[in-house]
Amino acid sequence: MSTIRKIIPFSLYDIPGLEQWLEGQANQGLFPTHLGSWATFEDRGVPGTRFRLDPFANRAGEGLEPTQEKLELYRQAGWEYAFRVGRAYFLFYTTDPHTPELFSDYQSQGLSLDRLANSLRSYHRRKIVLWSLLGILFLAALFLGHQYDVQPDNFVRLPLILLYAFDPILLLFLAGIFFYSRPIDRRDRKALFSTYNALKDGLPPPPSPGPSRRIVRENIAALVLGPILVALVLYNQFGDSRLTLRPVEEFTAPYISLYDLEQVPLGPYETVYRKNSGLSSENVAQRYFSLLSPVWYEVSQDLDALQPGRKPSTFSPDPHGGEYTYSPNLDMTYFHTLPPLAKPVARAQMDLYRLVNLYWSYEEVDWPGTDFVILATVEDDPWQMAAVGRGGRVAVFCYAGVEKLSDHLDLLAEMVQ
Repeated sequence: MSTIRKIIPFSLYDIPGLEQWLEGQANQGLFPTHLGSWATFEDRGVPGTRFRLDPFANRAGEGLEPTQEKLELYRQAGWEYAFRVGRAYFLFYTTDPHTPELFSDYQSQGLSLDRLANSLRSYHRRKIVLWSLLGILFLAALFLGHQYDVQPDNFVRLPLILLYAFDPILLLFLAGIFFYSRPIDRRDRKALFSTYNALKDGLPPPPSPGPSRRIVRENIAALVLGPILVALVLYNQFGDSRLTLRPVEEFTAPYISLYDLEQVPLGPYETVYRKNSGLSSENVAQRYFSLLSPVWYEVSQDLDALQPGRKPSTFSPDPHGGEYTYSPNLDMTYFHTLPPLAKPVARAQMDLYRLVNLYWSYEEVDWPGTDFVILATVEDDPWQMAAVGRGGRVAVFCYAGVEKLSDHLDLLAEMVQ
């Protein structure tokens, strides 16, 4: 007995259409064994077989399989049980053309669809609630959580959120929801409720719109692209650092080296102290992906003076040794984005770098070969920030050390020249 698979050209909520299609397959000698995005058949169908979809779980004690009482009752009426279709129907069939219908009238058949109709309404309401909650959480993230921030700005990071939103994998996921799932949901609701409302009014169900090539394409897309999309989303969440994260010494894209910025001999912790720091975040570079910023990466550097103090890994204002080792650090993020987004993205990244318990002073200065230069300093504190931009190229720096970023604008501006 051979197995044959076919893509279903009907919505599973188009009850008349699906039943008629199964009967057409039986006339070709095929009997169904599975219905989903595709149908599985065996070549043991009997021409003239009738199929009926019976919605389940309307009665007490009935779950994902029909009760023995139902099976016996239907068998006595001439109907045999085939299998369950998702969480919606039991499929029954008969080869006797004289077997009476499962339901004695249209209204009783309509009542059998109550649970399925209510389930679809509930699913629609849950989706509305879910998207509303996501919107509320997004607004809460903008307006809450600033209790320790001495300079809160609720909207300054929106340009960065926009860049993250244009991650290709995220866009593919959202496109699947809005341009794939929503039309299918609307069509399924229309198919079910047109049948449900007619039957409850004692009328025959409206005729099926017939087989649809679009539904076939959608089911093929679900079979092919669904697993790929799930794998991409999981990899994006849990595994992409293996692809995007690199030690600085292996990174080939341009960046400003902390060695060039500082005036004292420096080295990584392992070189200075001859042992592993145990910190995986030191001196690494990471790439990000956005359709609005095809080139986007961050380089983090944390070095120590080769003339160490007695206590390591603590910033000291004295670069020539002393009680604590001088340990400057420099973080840089580079974007190549759309020119109108350049300055807003620069301000957003500076706000992301900003230590929220410090009060920052911002200043814009002119510098040859740039469209803008923004400097940020903290009074009596080593932390500084700078952003330079030209066209769509932006470089944002966050630095802790004895040097003044304002004295090195020629070096910083090289990133956007």
